[in-house]
Amino acid sequence: MRKGAGLMVVIRTVVTAAMAVILSSTFVASAIAAEDKKKTRRVPAISQSLYKQMSEAQIMIDPESAPREEGEPPPVPKGTPQEGIQQLLDMTKKKRLNSNELSQLWNLLAFGYYTLEDVPNTIYAYEQVLAAGQVGVITEALEKNSLRALFQLNYSIEKYEVALDYIGRWEAVNGAPDAAVSYLKATANYQLERYREALKWAIQVEDIVKAESREMKENWLYLQVVLYSELKDIDNVIRVLERMVVDFPKKQYWMHLAGMYTEKEWDDQALSAYYAIYAQGLFEKDSELVMLAQRLLNADVPFEAATVLEQGLKAEIVEASEKNYRLLATCYTVAQEMNKAIDSWELASKYAEDGDIYYRLAQALAQQDRHQEAIAAYSKALEDDDLKSPSDAQFWLAISHMSLENWDQASKAFRQASRLDDRIAKQARQYIRYIAGEKRRQEALKDMLES
Repeated sequence: MRKGAGLMVVIRTVVTAAMAVILSSTFVASAIAAEDKKKTRRVPAISQSLYKQMSEAQIMIDPESAPREEGEPPPVPKGTPQEGIQQLLDMTKKKRLNSNELSQLWNLLAFGYYTLEDVPNTIYAYEQVLAAGQVGVITEALEKNSLRALFQLNYSIEKYEVALDYIGRWEAVNGAPDAAVSYLKATANYQLERYREALKWAIQVEDIVKAESREMKENWLYLQVVLYSELKDIDNVIRVLERMVVDFPKKQYWMHLAGMYTEKEWDDQALSAYYAIYAQGLFEKDSELVMLAQRLLNADVPFEAATVLEQGLKAEIVEASEKNYRLLATCYTVAQEMNKAIDSWELASKYAEDGDIYYRLAQALAQQDRHQEAIAAYSKALEDDDLKSPSDAQFWLAISHMSLENWDQASKAFRQASRLDDRIAKQARQYIRYIAGEKRRQEALKDMLES
């Protein structure tokens, strides 16, 4: 079993403090048991001989926990931890032990068992501390410590109902509410799938913190997110997450918030959340940056989308691939950054000789009046037997030829386009007639100039 470091510190502190108090006097202790201070606990003394034997056993169990002056080395144990525990067990069988002596013995035994990672016997020992209080008087501090240890130990072994019972008993003794205990109460109810009950205590945690003018711990606040999620209360999930990204601006909370916005179909808020993650430099994966670029493109901010991709590629976060360069080129095309779009289409073509890529490259080149280069790209696209629309490629190839007054090549391409697709046959024939007329006009002009 893995020991809880926090609980171990508490147990050791209580044992050390208890032994120091016993040493300081004949120990007739009193403590306030009620908030109104009307009742006082008076516990019987612990004998010096019993204290001496307890100290020896404590040193065997854990020399570091023995009371000593600052800088003084820990005492040398006279036996093993197991022998120390046995010595304490033998002492519990002595006659005429008062309730305070018996409770302190069992408290030290609980410490011994816990150091050996023996949870069942640790629990049993703490139960015996409380049992001593049933037949006599024990200190309030020891009762509270034992109850706290019992609810933490039972929680650790998933006995949540038992843990909740001990929490209730602890709260009755403590009087004042405690944020950490209310949080444990909330999580125990969560484990039992009593989500509304858990939420009640999770909210109480925040109320206690506010009353004490303290700051909410991150896990205390996130528990509300978990519970509202279980209760399908998206609006409150969003409300708490919006607070968390301010108080604890972690990527996981931003991502969760963005996801909730998306679920509510609040696309603008979702995009803002994703962009906030990006602006903080929290996106570290190819898929995350590509997702953001696609969302920006869909939101009609293509230049920003291209910038996200470009920077990701330069930082080698985004993979240099045909798919990603295609997206980059699309972003630049929509943004009317045609020179950058051309560069991106050319890069995409290096990763996959896809006819569609060459077709789109050709269109970008033609848009910039780079028709000679466009003709080469259209021709490359038409080499792909799987090109989606070869008729369109032939048609625009003809347009580029026509722009360069390559009349014969233009007419040939128009005829090919009309054969491939009846939809553009009429327009192709009109262009062919126009080319024939233009050729006649140019020939007539040439004859006139020559004569």
